[in-house]
Amino acid sequence: MSGELSLVEAARAGKLDRVNTLLAEGAEVDGPDEGGTTALYAASVAGQTEVVRALLEAGADPDRPSLGDSDGLPLCGAACWGHEETVTALLEGGADADRTEPRGWTALKWAASGGHTGTVARLLEAGADPNLAVRTPPLYLAASRGAVGVVRLLLSRGADPVGATEEGETALEAALRWAGVDIEAELRAQKKEVYSEPGYEVVVTRREEDDGTELITALAGRGGEFDVTGSELQTGHGAIATLLERTLGIPTPIEELVARAMEFRYLRPTAADVRRHVTERPAWEETVWTLAERDDEDSVREVIDLTEHPDPLYRTLGVDVLARLSPHFRTLPRLRRMARQEEDPILLRSLVRALSDHGDAAALPELLRHSRHPDDRVRNAVARALVKVLPPEHPMDVGELIRLTGDEHEYVRDWATMSLGLMDADTEDLRDALAGRMDDPSPVVIAEAVRGLAERGDRRAVPGIRRLLTDPTLENYPLDVALEAVVRLGDPALRRDVLACRPLAESHGLHTEWQQALHSTSGG
Repeated sequence: MSGELSLVEAARAGKLDRVNTLLAEGAEVDGPDEGGTTALYAASVAGQTEVVRALLEAGADPDRPSLGDSDGLPLCGAACWGHEETVTALLEGGADADRTEPRGWTALKWAASGGHTGTVARLLEAGADPNLAVRTPPLYLAASRGAVGVVRLLLSRGADPVGATEEGETALEAALRWAGVDIEAELRAQKKEVYSEPGYEVVVTRREEDDGTELITALAGRGGEFDVTGSELQTGHGAIATLLERTLGIPTPIEELVARAMEFRYLRPTAADVRRHVTERPAWEETVWTLAERDDEDSVREVIDLTEHPDPLYRTLGVDVLARLSPHFRTLPRLRRMARQEEDPILLRSLVRALSDHGDAAALPELLRHSRHPDDRVRNAVARALVKVLPPEHPMDVGELIRLTGDEHEYVRDWATMSLGLMDADTEDLRDALAGRMDDPSPVVIAEAVRGLAERGDRRAVPGIRRLLTDPTLENYPLDVALEAVVRLGDPALRRDVLACRPLAESHGLHTEWQQALHSTSGG
């Protein structure tokens, strides 16, 4: 029963009412249990944010160490498990972002070692020092794990790229040690070595992370019972090595950069169901930016050689680099020729994007020839590209963009509708196409159409706005766009709908936008 829980037990379980009752009855807020664990530490490790706030309001010391087995500072406990909201509550309650546990561990180091990008960002915002002189630097820990998002954050906040461990190993050396390694196979081998007795099995899971890497975890056990923590690494080591080399001015050979870009080309089919293509992986991105920065004649020649490689993926890499290079007399003609000849959809998508980035209307024929491509990824790229290269008034070409607003794939319709709405052109056909999206099954597509009509003062946006404002499940972006469209139209007929959506707007943090929309419908 929750009424029988001690303060520490109730805090760990998130029983806020029980915690408040015990505090009201005079329980010592920082009093440890028999094992030495405090309530604040127990709640922090468990990510019980509301309990943490209650304990802090009752006078709990956010910097008091908990002395139970494997305990430590509440902030470090929350950061270790990536409880970002709990970390925020502790920092707001006065916790010292740089306070150090025994053996030199800080909250930033715990968060970095676990690849918790959001938590690292919060600690850095609170003033945590990425170069605090305590044994292993956070940058090294993130690089060892393969957490490229954390590495980027730390570098952006001044982390020393050559900071080393007590043994003298740098973050770059740690990243290079794992770059190109089959992480799943290695973690399996490590587990099998430790659990070598008969009957043990190793299970590997993969999860997509927000920085574009995969988190690979290996668990060992038998009889259906597996170890709790497991061994885990992210797949960002190649990207981190490239990023650090670029930061340090190390001229990595193009062959090595290309190898890293292709590092996860042959991922096992057992990987995450929703997986980014290799061209959307961090290692690819870092290689592209590194090569694009080498904007000299020899480097351009090497990139052009990539576009002539027999393998379409290598040609795709060359195209992605050319798209980011400064204008070059050989670039646009080459891209246009390739767009007329290539068939691989991934390569065509990159070619369309590259032609779009150059923004030259001369590439319109090559873009338009792919507006009906059978692969939706190519059509989506065309929808995004046309708005960048179409002249302000070009009705015939706008017709292709209009056609894409009715595509079978939602994100093609989304980008085509947004592109159409953002154009300078204002024709009857264009407005009719936007009005035709008011009954689209996607709220985001409706929002883009509503925006385009409202920008043109067309009241046919009203049904779409009403549909969005009365949808209780609407997400932040389409609601924000709908409120913006209300302001553009200033139609008093929408006042009741705006009033009714106030709870939804406030739940999304859009109170100011809601007030502006309400004011615009006052009719004054």
